[in-house]
Amino acid sequence: MLHRPINPSPLRPEEVRQLVAMARTVVGITIDTHKTDFLSGRLGRRLVATGAKDYAEYCRLLQSNAAERTAFGEALTTHTTSFFREKAQYDWLLEEGIPALVEDQPQREVVIWSAACSTGQEGYSALMVMQQARDRGHRGIAPRLIGTDISRPVVQRAKTAVYSKPEVEGISLELRRRFLLSSKSADDVYRIVPELREQTTWRPANLASGDGLDGISADIVFLRNILIYFDEEIRTRVIDNVFRRLKPGGILMTGHTEASHARRDGLDLVRPSIYRKVT
Repeated sequence: MLHRPINPSPLRPEEVRQLVAMARTVVGITIDTHKTDFLSGRLGRRLVATGAKDYAEYCRLLQSNAAERTAFGEALTTHTTSFFREKAQYDWLLEEGIPALVEDQPQREVVIWSAACSTGQEGYSALMVMQQARDRGHRGIAPRLIGTDISRPVVQRAKTAVYSKPEVEGISLELRRRFLLSSKSADDVYRIVPELREQTTWRPANLASGDGLDGISADIVFLRNILIYFDEEIRTRVIDNVFRRLKPGGILMTGHTEASHARRDGLDLVRPSIYRKVT
């Protein structure tokens, strides 16, 4: 059987403009109109999947088909994550953040929101830290994790909580022994223990539009390595959507390279890339 090429036609300037505009509308991300290789590399497979004969036809499909707009957004987003990425933040959370958060109310639920959760490593890392805090005397805290991402496939993978050996290398040996189960059917495949999986809720959501964010009220928010993809207008909208769902006194963590993007009234800088809500 003959297969169609992944890129059946080159992108024309008008199609690039339409796709860039759609990316901003659907996902909120800003793409340089000169990045035609990026667009064709990410979207060529969508042409094959939808049967569109060229990008002009695909642009028309995006205008009329909501399901394809969702797939379009997922194709354009990058999902890079790892366990205990930017470990200094987790260390601070264990040593200072959690004790301060529960000082006045030691018996309480602590809600963590991994706002761009990707395949779940960030959120599960936070839950491991919460268990360590319980070991250190904060037995009254009851952790709960909410993970959201615009990509349904990565949210689904986060739910499964299954990771390869290279993916778990960021976890210390002590924590691996405690929080990972080895697969009985495959070598070097691991799953997060039920104790942590039962504390999680995963769902698709759009940080720019607010779709999927209803009901979230968090004590700790991870908003890392995503603000750099937005222009100032969309970035402000994302920060506002997150700010409204962060409890007073709550903690916001950003990526180190994007910490300055999170500054706004009502957020006090605790240390680089870590903020506390004061209103």
